[in-house]
Parts: sequence; C-alpha cells; structure tokens
Amino acid sequence: MNFWEKLRSRPRLAAKICWTLSMISFALVAAGLITESRPLMISSLVLLALFMVVLPKALWRCPYCGESLPTRGMLQTRKCPYCGKELP
Repeated sequence: MNFWEKLRSRPRLAAKICWTLSMISFALVAAGLITESRPLMISSLVLLALFMVVLPKALWRCPYCGESLPTRGMLQTRKCPYCGKELP
C-alpha cells in the first residue's frame, strides 16, 4: 500500500496531516511578511491553498461509501454523515 492509498483509507490521518502542513504554511506566510520576502510569501500562500483546499477535497473521503466528507470540523469527525460508519 503506497502513501496516497494509506491516506485515502485513513481520512482522520489525512486530516491531521493537512492541518499540520497548513499551520506550517501559515507560519511561512507570516515569515515572508515579516522579512518582506515576496517569493517566500507567494510560495507559502500556494502551499497554504494546497493544504487547506485541494488535498482535503481529494483525500477527505469516507473509505466505505466514497462520499466527500465536510471539511468543517475535520479533526473532530468520528463518523461518516452519509453512511454512519466509524472512520478509521
């Protein structure tokens, strides 16, 4: 099982990874603003969008029914709102 398949089968792990990488990207955006480094700020904003929008939509799915789970409250979600099964 490769890395992406593992993340798709364990959506709570994917949510934790996306949240952690989003916080790191947010800190890098702040560092870019403080140091007035435009390339750092722009690349960090792109990473922030990737980790907060794109990856959760691709990885945050129920492994049982395949529906895209709501991104609000990702870390507290325990059950799929569509099929009702416990998320791994």
